[in-house]
Amino acid sequence: MENVIGLFDSNRAAQDFYKGLLSLVFDYKNLQDLDKLNNITNHPAIDLGDTDAKIAFQITSVSDREKIKSTIEKFIQHKLYEKYDRLIMLIIGNKQASCTTNFDTQDKFSFNKQTDIWDDNYLIKEIDKLDTQTLEKIEQYLQEELEEYKFPERLFDEDIKQCIEILTRDFGNSEVIDSLIGKRGDNFIERKNEINNISLQFFKDKMRGHITQYNKAINEFLSLPINKAIEKDYFSVAKAINNYYTDNKNKFISFEEMFKEIFTFLNTYDDEISGLNTKLKILLHNMYFNCDIGEQPK
Repeated sequence: MENVIGLFDSNRAAQDFYKGLLSLVFDYKNLQDLDKLNNITNHPAIDLGDTDAKIAFQITSVSDREKIKSTIEKFIQHKLYEKYDRLIMLIIGNKQASCTTNFDTQDKFSFNKQTDIWDDNYLIKEIDKLDTQTLEKIEQYLQEELEEYKFPERLFDEDIKQCIEILTRDFGNSEVIDSLIGKRGDNFIERKNEINNISLQFFKDKMRGHITQYNKAINEFLSLPINKAIEKDYFSVAKAINNYYTDNKNKFISFEEMFKEIFTFLNTYDDEISGLNTKLKILLHNMYFNCDIGEQPK
């Protein structure tokens, strides 16, 4: 269903967010989502455009030279310069430190490698220049748009218990013969990520915050004698996940894909519990970090 509506990756899902933010920061009056405006998926070269301001945006997490070059070529190919005088590459996250290559626009529109490649750091600096009234509007917008992405302040015992019950209910369990937790040496997580093909970006953006904030609470909960039965369920569902991964490894490029696969088994779509899926991800990412799931370094 996500493919049908064009949600191929986080870039596509981010377009609406950046459309609203850019409109507030730069006072664009007619910034449009080109996919929705033209009723097509993956508009050639650009994602957002304001024909009044004559400016167009490509929203992407890829900041290498080839991505920029390809975008410019498509921009020219589809004669988008007839509507827009300026093209901006907006990088989700941080752009590369420097770009030494000049890009050929055939003198049809404006693109400056120094000023027209933006990232989140650039937006923060521009926001810092705004008046208080505009800042208040941006603050309200961010609170509304990012509410579902907030980490819970803490993971309570009942949260951990509930997540283990859901994973066991929907994914299943397997008998555990011995402990799955391995000893950690130097560069443990780097080696673990390498053999499981977890990218540095995924680990930094999706996993690290979950591990650093909640790992201690989860381990302390599982170690309590009163939670012995829950601990058994935890290791049983971890074993089931690992068995599934091993049996179907040919279908996964990396363990990142396995995390997504787990959620295809979970009946949490209609659960009206705030942040439930985030809590499940927190538990799963800590399972991975503790070597309860995924392949282990030697």
